[in-house]
Amino acid sequence: MVSAFLLLINSVLWMLRLGASGSFPRPLKTAEEQMYLERWINEGDIEARNTLIEHNLRLVAHIIKKG
Repeated sequence: MVSAFLLLINSVLWMLRLGASGSFPRPLKTAEEQMYLERWINEGDIEARNTLIEHNLRLVAHIIKKG
């Protein structure tokens, strides 16, 4: 089960890397991250949540590689 999950995550990360720029989105600046966090928490803004996730994929990939 865990290996299937890791394979799925790896596939998703690979597809995202193949986007227009060929790499992960740049990390958010502190003020940008705070703004998106506030929008997500206070307003339930799903787009803000998705932006946070997309811009933190570099960290996720790093953690997966270490595991």
